[in-house]
Amino acid sequence: MKNLIFLCASVAVVIFTVIVLNNAPIITGYLDVNWYDDSCQKFVDLHKYNKDKAAADLYTYGVSTTDNDRSKEKLLDLFKEGKNKCYRNKAMVGLEYSAFNFNIVFGFTCALLGLFNYLKIGNLGKIVGIIGLGSGVIGFVLTLVYIIYSGIIFTQDVVKKQFTALGSEYTSGASIKIRGDGAYAEWDDSKRGYVCLFYKKDKPDSLYRKYSDYGNKHLNYRTKDIYAEEEKNYEYMSLFGCRDTSSTYFSSFSYTDCKRRDESNNLGETKQKYYDKNTLPNNEKGECDYLYYSSGSGSDYEKQNIYDRWVITIVFGCFIFVLDLCLAIFGFLIFKDGGSSGSPL
Repeated sequence: MKNLIFLCASVAVVIFTVIVLNNAPIITGYLDVNWYDDSCQKFVDLHKYNKDKAAADLYTYGVSTTDNDRSKEKLLDLFKEGKNKCYRNKAMVGLEYSAFNFNIVFGFTCALLGLFNYLKIGNLGKIVGIIGLGSGVIGFVLTLVYIIYSGIIFTQDVVKKQFTALGSEYTSGASIKIRGDGAYAEWDDSKRGYVCLFYKKDKPDSLYRKYSDYGNKHLNYRTKDIYAEEEKNYEYMSLFGCRDTSSTYFSSFSYTDCKRRDESNNLGETKQKYYDKNTLPNNEKGECDYLYYSSGSGSDYEKQNIYDRWVITIVFGCFIFVLDLCLAIFGFLIFKDGGSSGSPL
């Protein structure tokens, strides 16, 4: 029976790895191989050569002229975060290639040898066992570590966050996080104004988009919303709806702005309304309980494709490292018995 289980596990490794190789975000090119900063040493040097400088000499990196020491400490932490992010991205890239190429090669090898052993073609028990044990352990470690790095980057890292200067971390491509219906702010009666949905105290990254947010339909082409009946779509209109296109409330969507709003007792704002655009003068249709992201409608499925492929890779990667563990265990058992159990069960 152990020979049959070993054979099935190795075949499954091959099948699942083929699926992953056709979806893995780096290998397939959906995330460019150079999506990380090539020179991680840059952040090491930035931290090393600015650590002993006076805060007043670091103004080019965004260090404040007030509260200098604390600002300098934040800058050094940012350099350190950039270094860790860079190494993490490089590790994911290297592991994606090495883990799944290893699994396809040795999974196929184990499947072929496992078939011969199951059919009792030659005396291959110990060879099959030791190859299964070794490849299973190595495949398990490589795939597990890849899944850990990939999962962290997928769920925790802000897309296109910058790490070279304070105040510009989110100004060069990072986008705000939105809810499933496109909302990013809600009306708060107690504060008489709109507050940020994803604001978390002392956690600026909470406001911005991660790769795990790419599955949001409002970031991709959405037929049902774009071609919805007007009665169902008033709130999403750019001129007459609940989109803050005029920057009446959020002149710059930033953590500082959201923090100010969260801590305010009275913002003194008027609740926005939405109107019937086909009626002159425009008839009021209701009040905006939420504000919606003004450019949330994607023109294609680029982000959805990245999201889907990444999820497939993580899910099947988990199956693969479990199967690798099976190969190691049953390879050890086969090696221990010298392959004595053949096809006649």
